[in-house]
This record gives sequence, C-alpha cells and structure tokens, in this order.
Amino acid sequence: MNYSNQDRASQGQQPGSHPQFPQQPTPAHPHAQFPQQPTPAHPSAHAPVYPPTPPLAADTSIDIEIKNRRLRRYARVEPGEQTTTIRQAEPSAPGTGGSRLAYVHVPQDAPKGGRKARPPFTVTGLNGELLCSVRPVGGGVYDVHGSDGAAIGRITRRSGLVLPWPRRVHWTVQSAQGGEPLAGKVGTVKGWVAMSLGFPLYFAAWAVMAVQGLVLLLIGDKRGAKEDSAWELEPPCRTQWRTSAGPEAVIDYRTGGVYRLSSPRLDHRLLYAQAVLHVWDRG
Repeated sequence: MNYSNQDRASQGQQPGSHPQFPQQPTPAHPHAQFPQQPTPAHPSAHAPVYPPTPPLAADTSIDIEIKNRRLRRYARVEPGEQTTTIRQAEPSAPGTGGSRLAYVHVPQDAPKGGRKARPPFTVTGLNGELLCSVRPVGGGVYDVHGSDGAAIGRITRRSGLVLPWPRRVHWTVQSAQGGEPLAGKVGTVKGWVAMSLGFPLYFAAWAVMAVQGLVLLLIGDKRGAKEDSAWELEPPCRTQWRTSAGPEAVIDYRTGGVYRLSSPRLDHRLLYAQAVLHVWDRG
C-alpha cells in the first residue's frame, strides 16, 4: 500500500477510475471510491517552507505512541500549540518519550461529536508540512486526504452493542488505492469474558475506594480524594487489524497508546489517522 506520486499519476490516466463521490456518504461497501478535496488549511499554512519530514522506514516494523489526554482536552490547548505528539515508541519501555514523528492538530472551537463523529484534525510533520487531514463524513466514517487533497483512504468505526447480543467495536481501514481492507475488533473475547465475570469484584472495590475518597475529602485531603475517585477499570482494548486472508496483524495495539505497524505496504498517514481515532476512544 505505498502511495507514491508515480502511482497516483498512473491511476489518473485510467478513465473512470475515480467517479464523483456523493455529497453525503454513508458507510457503504469498503471498496467504495473516495472523494477528492481542495488542499486543506493547516496550522503552518502561512509559515516558511521547510524541507519535508522523512517518511517512516519502509523495510522495518515501527512502534508509535500517542497520548490521549490532550486529545480529550483539545479545547484547552493553547493557541498555536499542537494537540498531541506522535512519537516513536520503545516496546520494552513505553511512555519513555521516544523521538518525535509528527504532530496532531485539533481546532479548539471544533464541536464535540462523541465517538461516532470526532472533530476534524490534521497531522503535520516536524517542520510544519501537512501530512494528512481527517474529517468525519457521518455514521462513524472518516475520510483521510493528503496535502494535495488527494484521497488516501477511509476509516470506519462501527459501535459495539450489548443487547440483543454482544458486539465489539469494529474498526476498518480501507486504502484509496484499493485492495482488501484491514479490520480490527476492540478487545479479545477472553478479555471481555474475564471482565464480565470479574465485574462484581470490581464494583465492590470501586465502592470501597469511593468511600475512602469521601472520608479523605471530609478531613481535607483533596489530593488523596481525587486519586481515589479517579480509580477505574479499563475495558479490554487489545486490537489487531488484519485482512480476512492474513493471519498476521498489520497494526497491533496492546495498551498504553502504543501501536505496532508490521507491514511497509500500509501508508504511514493512514496508520497515524487510525491510531489517533482509536486512542481517542480510550479516554
């Protein structure tokens, strides 16, 4: 899934390969065509031109790390600052702050649409150049475009259900260049079963911590009360994106905001966009 200018040029010579996309798209067939859009504005639109950030190495797997705290508080970010940073992660020591790879920018005044419609955002390189823009188009669908407005791919989120039967949150990554989409379900079956069986114990522990936090608040220990009240159980989050015919995961998320890309065929901009949307859900 490499996306070179030569590939786009060769595809542009084939008549009818990119029909006009409807104005109000819905999460239709994963191989649907993708719309083009004008070059989007980004935080460095009026800044000097810098050399582009080198792309990810094409012959090795890579781990990236994204923190979701600032994503959840994007409206409080100081003007001119990036919302969060995409870093290269060390699998053996996540959270240690590896080298920077890109920046994520979410407009401060963007409306909060919930998990089904995250605000539009852009990803820029280290020198301020636009790498991609991501915008919701409805129904949990997000279109990803490059700096020239050309479609890179589409990401779809299907919500989970409890009734009438359990269904996990389902993510799909479809390249605009075609090919089989990548699909991943949030949490393993074993993880959700274990959480369901252990929920009564969790609830009992949470009740104890809540009472302890209330006591600390009454005696004036606000810091201790805040720490106790913040204690929560994180639902299963292991997610692996793979094709239906591929046994190996192309993208693997375990925990801590760390994503492993094991195939150089996936455009790293699609990896960035999917990682941002997925880790935003973890909040």
